[in-house]
Amino acid sequence: MPIDRISTAELSGVTEPANLNLPPLPDTLRSRLAECRSLPSLPAAAARVIAIARSTDPRLADYARTIEQDPALTLRLLSMANSAFYSRGGNSVSSSLDAVSRIGLDATLSIALSFGLPRLGAGHGLDHEYLCQRAIIAASAAQELAQHLCPHDAPQLFTTALLQDIGILAFEALDGEAYATSIPDLHQHGKLSEAEHTRYGCDHALVGAWLAASWGVPDPIAAGIIDSHGPLADGDARKLCLRLSCRIADCWLATDSAAAFSALLRQLASLASLDIVMVMSVMQELQHRLPSLARLFEITCPPAIDSTHLLAEAKELLFEQNLRMTIRLAEQQRELEALHASHVALDEQHRTDHLTQLANRPWLEKRLQQHFDCARQARQPLSVMFIDLDHFKRINDRFGHRFGDEVLIHFAAALSNMVRESDIAGRYGGEEFLVIMPNTRREQAGLLADRIREYLASQPLAQANGEPLHVTASIGIADLEDGAFADAAALVDAADQAMYGVKHGGRDGVAHYEGPDSAV
Repeated sequence: MPIDRISTAELSGVTEPANLNLPPLPDTLRSRLAECRSLPSLPAAAARVIAIARSTDPRLADYARTIEQDPALTLRLLSMANSAFYSRGGNSVSSSLDAVSRIGLDATLSIALSFGLPRLGAGHGLDHEYLCQRAIIAASAAQELAQHLCPHDAPQLFTTALLQDIGILAFEALDGEAYATSIPDLHQHGKLSEAEHTRYGCDHALVGAWLAASWGVPDPIAAGIIDSHGPLADGDARKLCLRLSCRIADCWLATDSAAAFSALLRQLASLASLDIVMVMSVMQELQHRLPSLARLFEITCPPAIDSTHLLAEAKELLFEQNLRMTIRLAEQQRELEALHASHVALDEQHRTDHLTQLANRPWLEKRLQQHFDCARQARQPLSVMFIDLDHFKRINDRFGHRFGDEVLIHFAAALSNMVRESDIAGRYGGEEFLVIMPNTRREQAGLLADRIREYLASQPLAQANGEPLHVTASIGIADLEDGAFADAAALVDAADQAMYGVKHGGRDGVAHYEGPDSAV
């Protein structure tokens, strides 16, 4: 049955799901919610999408047919599928089926559930624009954090974080302006929960979980809404991503965001499972993603953060905590390589470069040969990108190798976040990096190269004597279609040759290999 509004009968008939141990609502509050006719609701098409998600055998075609019944939902789905996060310069999609195929079922469910977010002008004194911005920042932060800590859960955590404050709208539906005037500032989320406990006997996290369950969302999402408001702790990656994501959103929207982030970073330094470099790369990626997400979800774009201040604060923490250990490991690795240069086979057992956490050269060469052979047999495109950071020896000579290591770590983190899941990025040696891009032609590879240069131009990789240090890169690209390459090594040599052309031309640029057999 299409669900245009959660009715009294529907809420009062909600029973605790068999696989979800939700704490009970206070009796008085449950009765009031059951009688409330203005609780947040979903359009009929969105409710049907959720019903399909809970079925035993959800199919792409079922999602597509349901979504096509609602023009607004269809438009938002197509916008997501054609955004930079999913298209990567590919062809635009124009049908719901193609859109669902591109972004996946979890992202499709997120789009449907986003219709439960508050609309501007619909409240009774609450700052709905702030709530929308907080939801989008938290959802994106949870997804980015999960890519590092629990990649399999990333799409579902985006949805959970997106809905974590939906219970605030339920309280607002119950008491209107009286709720808004009885609680502290929405920016003080901890005090908000305390005030709700005093007034209702529980906070909006529990009410939001029950409301989400009444919509029929998958059980892990409803359970996650409750988990999103607990303390930061090691041991459970899903909970950590959710709880940290809302704190990142609070800091982002704080009046003094730089001071708020500084306090948060120092709190995170005590968590063994979090790397400050990773957290900084997440916030830098958010800075890049939020304008597009704001347009997609039709909200005012959240303000930019003071990245220069944050990088300086993170640098101090890195030298105090994480960077010290990382550099020590890197120095040990260099000593081992000098002592055991003849034992290359042993090193090939380790796929990760200890300093940058990207793929190391032996693993890169092994995977490239595999992709090279498959691409030639299947007649599929394959591109490689050779990146060399400009004037890197000058940086080491002037500031020292530890400073140079910091630059490499920050660049590697940024590169890792810019490539697709199907790409393989690695450290080829020294300040040289290689990116293997299956099913990618030279034009698409060029888009990634341009994005790398734009990032380097806008974001410093370190702080030198209190001043931001910008680094440029020379980038060479070779496509399998550019010539009759005998093997994978020849393809890398071609990209390397294109990169050296940039070096000789003044550095800070992109060049494509132009061999005798290159396509015109």
